[in-house]
Amino acid sequence: MTRPFRSVVSLAQTAQALAGPSTFRPLRPALPLLSQPSSSRSASFSGWEQYVPSILRPKRKTATPAVVERTSETSVDIPQEELAATSTGSLFEEIAQEVVQSERRRKATQHRYSTAQHKISPRKLNDLSRQISGLPIDEAIVQMQFSEKRASSWIKSTLCLARDHALDKGLERGRLIVAESWTSKGPKIKRVDIKGRGRAGIKYHPLARLHVLLKEGKTRSEKDQRRFQKELGLVRSAGVVREDGVLRRKVVSGWAW
Repeated sequence: MTRPFRSVVSLAQTAQALAGPSTFRPLRPALPLLSQPSSSRSASFSGWEQYVPSILRPKRKTATPAVVERTSETSVDIPQEELAATSTGSLFEEIAQEVVQSERRRKATQHRYSTAQHKISPRKLNDLSRQISGLPIDEAIVQMQFSEKRASSWIKSTLCLARDHALDKGLERGRLIVAESWTSKGPKIKRVDIKGRGRAGIKYHPLARLHVLLKEGKTRSEKDQRRFQKELGLVRSAGVVREDGVLRRKVVSGWAW
């Protein structure tokens, strides 16, 4: 049966105090120790260390730093020479690579968002979708904010979330409009419809979804400028009239006098 480490040390101290001087010295075992290299033995090695399990013994580093340094030098020098031979390291090459990568990235031109299934009639939801169709995104949100319809609250939150997602894609907020908005029918929920005289029927609760498509359109100032140019093009002048010619009387059918 093996004894713990603390009991072994106390036993060695008691035996040394009874046999020798008062100062504590490590107890040398009678049996010869296992042959160990002198380089791996530390200065704090004592005789009672043989009773300590191998797991509790301090680990000693045996690797020489010279070998590690040589291997690290050789492993670092070779890639640097290869990189110096292959690349010129000019700033124009890095800029050209960034331009090519930016051209490859395709900019988003639109964003489509759909809501979850809501317990509402598709006809009622379609009236609200017509109200926001073609409006700028901020104006559509204001329309839903002051609407008295029950579904306007979650439609407003849907438009706000779709706007934030479109801005994350890189679309400009000032040009963002609700290009398209439509509704789709969902499955109908069946419930029991209690009637009189012990009869019952089936009641159907419709579900519907709202879909919006956001795109970059013209701003309000651009629309006003286009309207002004269109109205200006409809104006017709009197034209050029020659005044150096002979005055002629207007011919009227019938008698001249």
